[in-house]
Order: sequence, then structure tokens, then C-alpha cells
Amino acid sequence: MKLQEEIKNHQPHPKASTTNILILGNVGSGESSFLNSVLSELRREELNGRVQEIEAVRPGAETSVTQHLRCHTFNDKIKIFDTAGFELEKTENATIILKKIDGEVAEDIKFDDILKTKSSMEGDKIHCVVLVISIHNAENLDLIQVYEELIGMLTETGVPCQLLVTLNELVEKTEDLKSLYRRRDIKQKIEMLANKMRISMCNVLVVSNYLEEMEINQIKGTLLLEAFAQILMAAKPFQERM
Repeated sequence: MKLQEEIKNHQPHPKASTTNILILGNVGSGESSFLNSVLSELRREELNGRVQEIEAVRPGAETSVTQHLRCHTFNDKIKIFDTAGFELEKTENATIILKKIDGEVAEDIKFDDILKTKSSMEGDKIHCVVLVISIHNAENLDLIQVYEELIGMLTETGVPCQLLVTLNELVEKTEDLKSLYRRRDIKQKIEMLANKMRISMCNVLVVSNYLEEMEINQIKGTLLLEAFAQILMAAKPFQERM
């Protein structure tokens, strides 16, 4: 409940009217399901402790659920922009998104338009970019290289970046979530991802999204809300420098 209140009462830096977060990842990474999972937690009382209907794809899927840029307004102070997952064979789309957004994004822009023009992207300034990757792809060196390039681009622009690692596939195979998060092999994989992508571990978040569950889970929910609170916190220093 403390985390719920912290997020619901979030206030951006006075230089920004809202905190704007851009979510980016490859197909099946868990972008949309992360947002829906967080929303389920924030609406826990409204939904009577149940998980809201979620559109999501499994790790390894070839088609993205999100086909255009969606703007999710959690409250009047938080906007989350969810992009279509990119395919490894078409990773130029991911870099084009970052280059053409140039720090700003319009609420109702169609995803395809991002790749066509920059002028249509004028809108809200992005304060933090979240790159989402599934632990399922922890050994996909080609994909890891793409993420490293994206992180390098963000570092050059000064826009804060958070790496969100989803453990969905592993969670489905165990009921002991506490043991799962303590497993040495998972920790090593996450550290390896951070090392190869050249991102500090303090900017790496680990969550398990809701996929088939009907009711919220305390351990999952706490990690989801902690991750979201950290993302909001990461945006504030950038807002102050604007």
C-alpha cells in the first residue's frame, strides 16, 4: 500500500508538468504485460484484487501486440508511451524511434508514422526510457548487441535509461517465487546482461508480469511497484536539468 500511494501521489520536478516514460523492447519482451501488470496493482481495490484483462505475447513470439504508439495515463502526472516491439531482423526500427523522437513524442501518433517523419513527433518530452528484455533472451548475443547500441545512444543524449528484465517464463515453472529471485544462476545472467550492455546494475530492474493469473500476487506485486517507482525516480534528475 505504501508503494501504491507513492506512485499515485507522484509529483514530477516543477520544470515538468508530467513525468513521461518511453517503453521500448523486442517482440515478446513483456512491455505491454508489464504496464498492464502495474496497472492491475495500482487498481487493486477497484478490481477487487484481480488482474485486469491483459494482452500479452509469450517470450519468443514473432508478432507484437502493440502495433502503434500507445499513451497510458496512470494519473494526471504520469504518462507512459508503449511502442510496438521490434523484431531482431528489423532492429533499425528501434534506433529510428530514438533518433526521430529526439526527446519528444506525441500522444496519438501511429507507430508507423514514427518511422516516416520527425515533424509529427512534436509533443511531450521523454524523461526516461525503459528497455525491456526477457531473461529468455539472456544468451541472444545479437539482441544484446542491439540493446547495447540503444543504451549507448541514450547515454549520448543524456536521457536516463532503465533496463527491465522480465522473468515470466521461469516463474511459470515454479511456485516458490522467493527462491526464484534468490537463484544464483538468474543473478549471474542479469549481471552478464548488464555487463555486456554496459549499464550499471543500479539501473537494472527485475520483475515477473501477470500472464495467466486471475489474482494479484504479493511478491510479484511488490517487485512490479518497486520497479515502477524506481523508473519514476530515475526521471527526476533529468527533469531538473531541462
